[in-house]
Amino acid sequence: MRQRFKEFNRLRMEKIKPKTQNELDLVNIKIGIGINTDFAISGNIGSTKRMEFTSIGDGVNLGSRLEGTSKTYGTDIIISENTFKACGERLWTMELDRIQVKGKNQPVSIYELLGFRSDPLSENQEQIIEHYNKAREFYHAWKFSKAVSAFAEVLELDNKNKSASLHLSRCQHFLVNPPSEDWDGVWRLTEK
Repeated sequence: MRQRFKEFNRLRMEKIKPKTQNELDLVNIKIGIGINTDFAISGNIGSTKRMEFTSIGDGVNLGSRLEGTSKTYGTDIIISENTFKACGERLWTMELDRIQVKGKNQPVSIYELLGFRSDPLSENQEQIIEHYNKAREFYHAWKFSKAVSAFAEVLELDNKNKSASLHLSRCQHFLVNPPSEDWDGVWRLTEK
């Protein structure tokens, strides 16, 4: 889907030829995808009056929540730790965060899907992953000032990295308002 959208947007740009940044933003379609590996019930569900093919279950709900979360973290594809465990060795990923979605008690690690391991990463992407991982280690160790510096290094490499900006803001908040003693590093989402 990611590759098809690049081509789709390229063709739209050629056809519409936006002149301003605002027009460019309107023409360039962005998507968010949440992928979770789990059990689900799939099939025709409903009544004789209204039947619909769908999938239901906790695993489907988490995938849906991750799709919505992709906007928060500024990425097009987020995968759950279940999907990471199932096929992470074939993918380039970066652990974004550990979150607890609305309606769930169990936190889950989430990852940005960068691509397939068969396609090499750029040197810039490798550096972003290295600095981001280091920043997350500082973050979980309550070393928020060091985390701020490391997230700032990510932003120097990619000034549009929404995940790094989000974490940098959290760290700055925690420097002034330290988390409670029982803080586990999990970010609890209050919206679907």
